[in-house]
Amino acid sequence: MVFDLALFEALNAEYASRRLVKKARVYDTVALVDRGLRRATQLDKTYRLKDKSVLEIGCGRAEILSKLAEHFDCQCVGVDVAEYPQWQQLTPTTSLQLFKADLSQDVQCLGGRKFDFIFSSAVWEHVTHPYEMLKQARDHLAAGGEFLLIANLHRGPKASHRYREIFFPWPHLLFTDEVVEEFYLKHHKRRARCAWVNRLTAAHYILYFQLLGLEVVRLDYTTTPLDLPFYQRFEDVLSRYPIFDLERDFIEAHLRLK
Repeated sequence: MVFDLALFEALNAEYASRRLVKKARVYDTVALVDRGLRRATQLDKTYRLKDKSVLEIGCGRAEILSKLAEHFDCQCVGVDVAEYPQWQQLTPTTSLQLFKADLSQDVQCLGGRKFDFIFSSAVWEHVTHPYEMLKQARDHLAAGGEFLLIANLHRGPKASHRYREIFFPWPHLLFTDEVVEEFYLKHHKRRARCAWVNRLTAAHYILYFQLLGLEVVRLDYTTTPLDLPFYQRFEDVLSRYPIFDLERDFIEAHLRLK
C-alpha cells in the first residue's frame, strides 16, 4: 500500500461525516471565560485550592489561572513559551503573574518559589525536554504540594492535533510530514504538518515519575475506542504499537513528592 496524498484525501473524505472530533474547542472571549471558571471550580473542588499558591506550566491564555486568582484567592503564577494577547487584557494584580519562559531551560522567573499546587494540561507533549521540565516541576513543589499533569500521548488517535482539518485517526503514524504538508497546501493553501509532539507513551511518564521520586496518587486515561475496521485496513503499520496505546488520548496523573 502506498501512503500518498491520494490515500490521505480518500480517508479524509471517508471520515468527513464521522469525524474523530465532532466539535473542536473554540477560543472566543465568552468561551474562554466560561471554560476558565468551570475548570477553576473543578480544580478547587478536587484539590481545595483556596488561598494556595498555584503554578500553571503552559498557561496559554491564562483563562484558568485568572479565575483561580479572582474567585479562589490563589496566588497564581503562569508560565508559557509564548505570550498571548489575552495577557494584556487581564486586570493587573499581585495575585496573578505571567511569564514567557521555557522552564526546562530557564526557571529564573520563578525566583526559587515553591508552590502548593502545580498543574499543566495538554502541554507536555510539545516539550522538547520533557524529563527536565518534569524535574523542574518537582523541584518547585512545596512540602505536601500536589501536581496535576495532563498530557496527550503520542500514539493516540488525536495526537496529530490537526483534527479540525484531518478527520481520520492516527494520520501522524500512517503518513509522512511531507504528505500532510501536500494536503494542507492543496486544500488549505498554507503549509502545515501534524503538530510537533514528543513521542512519550504512558510507560515513559510512569518511568519518569519513578526516577524523580514522584508518588502517583491517581492515574487515569481518556480513551477513544479502537476503530477496528480502520485498524484492520492498516494493520501492517498500526500493529507495531500496542492496542492500548492506540486507544489512549490523554494521561492524567495526580502526583506528589514521596
